[in-house]
Amino acid sequence: MKLTLEIQEEKMAFFLELIRNFNFVRVDSADKLVLSQAHLDILEERLAAYEAAPEDVIAWEEVRAAVKRS
Repeated sequence: MKLTLEIQEEKMAFFLELIRNFNFVRVDSADKLVLSQAHLDILEERLAAYEAAPEDVIAWEEVRAAVKRS
């Protein structure tokens, strides 16, 4: 059986620590993912854009607060 869960970000570390104690649970993590060259190129472009103008970036906390207000 395969089960997909959505875990709140702030609870993720605790959840992973908890389930890793069970020998019947396998945790697939994002560090095993392989990105295509096209995706790597996009990430490089976005990083370069950020480095060129970091003041244009909105902090995640601000985005989250704006979404909650709307």
